[in-house]
Amino acid sequence: MRSGLVRVSGALLLGFSLVACSSGGDSAESGDAAAAKVNVSITPGGIWGIPVAVAEQEGYFEDAGLEVTVSPAPSGMGHNQLLASGVEDYGPSSPSQAFAAVQQGQDAVTSCGGSGPVPTAIIAPSGSTLPSTAKGASSADVLKALRGKTLGMPAAAGTGTSNLMVQTLASFGLGEGDYTLVNIGSGSTAQAALLAGQVDAAMAVTPTSETIVAKGNAVKLADLAEDLPNYQLLGAVWQSRKSWVEANPETAAQFCGAMEKAYAFMNDPANAEEVDKLIVDAVGPDTPADAVTTIRKNFAVLDAAVDQADFDRTVAALTSVGVLAPQPPVTYDAAVMIEQPAS
Repeated sequence: MRSGLVRVSGALLLGFSLVACSSGGDSAESGDAAAAKVNVSITPGGIWGIPVAVAEQEGYFEDAGLEVTVSPAPSGMGHNQLLASGVEDYGPSSPSQAFAAVQQGQDAVTSCGGSGPVPTAIIAPSGSTLPSTAKGASSADVLKALRGKTLGMPAAAGTGTSNLMVQTLASFGLGEGDYTLVNIGSGSTAQAALLAGQVDAAMAVTPTSETIVAKGNAVKLADLAEDLPNYQLLGAVWQSRKSWVEANPETAAQFCGAMEKAYAFMNDPANAEEVDKLIVDAVGPDTPADAVTTIRKNFAVLDAAVDQADFDRTVAALTSVGVLAPQPPVTYDAAVMIEQPAS
């Protein structure tokens, strides 16, 4: 493990050493001839700081000659805003935000891959009488049972996450007046909503679902990604400014190459103990061991490339629910720009 050239602003990962703080002024706007500095924004409490931490600790950034500054994404600001303001060069984003930015002609592109279909669960408070796949029900049975219920969501109405759920419920005969969707966020806020009885069930993705269930505060009713098309889409992508990637092709390539090595490290069973420590640092010291193990196994969906079949399915789904407009089309060539490091 090496201490590299990563600067961390804020407590993104408890195991990160704080080298310096930055407001984003180190970006290599003038091209690769300037210092090879990269600004990354990460939402605290999620998993996306983990591959960055791996790339730092294993020396992948140092080997690539990069100085990476990691800052917590400001609350209430999307990555499109952070990119436009110059605060970040890279940040993990939802496909709906990233692809909408491309369609609207913003200075944005996806780069360094992201994740394939992410495990997405419907969970309910412990003691719930709702059906579950563990008791022989299908995912369809679970969703049909939400008639007259309140379902917590990790995102607000009108987002891709919400619209896809509305469409999925409609496919099983539930109209919008047959249930109530409530934005309860993720992590501790989602857990609080479940414990307080504010919702009958909730949609949750990694690491929220594993953590809440392993703590005994909830039960899993169904894993939607196993058999429902709307949950077999891209889960997240690394987003960057298109102009920055074009101006700094070698720096971008080296960053993406370091991330690819980090993903490989995270998915090597020999590194399980080290990765588990980073998960605990990112998600919380009270994360149960069973949850940590499951979260680590879910890292198998991370990919430094963007699979075109997953991309095409995701664009089609987001278009069908009105997040993307039918025209102009969002094409793979326009939306995905992944530079390869020079050999």
